[in-house]
Amino acid sequence: MMQNKKILLLAGVMVLFSIVAGMPQRPAPFFMGYLSETGGVSVAFSQEENTADVPEQNNEDAASDGQSPCPDPAEVVLRGLEEKKQAIEELRNALDQEKKELQRYEEQIDEKLTSLEAMKQQIQKDLALLDEKKSEKELEKEAAYEAKMNRLVKMYAGMKPKDAAQIVDEMTLEVAQEIFFRMRETSASQILSFVDSQKAAKISERLAFRRK
Repeated sequence: MMQNKKILLLAGVMVLFSIVAGMPQRPAPFFMGYLSETGGVSVAFSQEENTADVPEQNNEDAASDGQSPCPDPAEVVLRGLEEKKQAIEELRNALDQEKKELQRYEEQIDEKLTSLEAMKQQIQKDLALLDEKKSEKELEKEAAYEAKMNRLVKMYAGMKPKDAAQIVDEMTLEVAQEIFFRMRETSASQILSFVDSQKAAKISERLAFRRK
């Protein structure tokens, strides 16, 4: 009899151990002990649900707890690749747009450079034309001056030296210098002999430096 009680006590301890170990998902078997007609103890194990139903029960419990199922790694990778592809495409479109803008700016700059080059050539032509006109005017002016001086030289050379000297006394040194420089030395010396001595000396000095 004492041995039968020990068996029942051992069975109860096993049930209590399974509950404490954290196994609530699977219904713990309970033991049914009874005495046989011979006085022995018979132990029977009973379970309310089949073990094959445990995974389904676990899934139902997870769903009832509000936990989402674990995502597929392949789908996560594909989703990431699609997002990167879309970002690269957007960046490529932005770069294409910037490239078009740069090309448009380059075309505008080329047009302005062409216009500036045309303006530069026109300015150079205008300056060359002005220089040519200026040269022509200077040549005409110089020719007129030479013609005038030659007439004066001819006139003073045809005058009497004394009369010509009186006119030279009233001239500036610059004009007298130009006249005597174009005059023959014989005529010039005859006129200078009647010119004021100080003025004649200055004229002679300038002529000496001029003819060097």
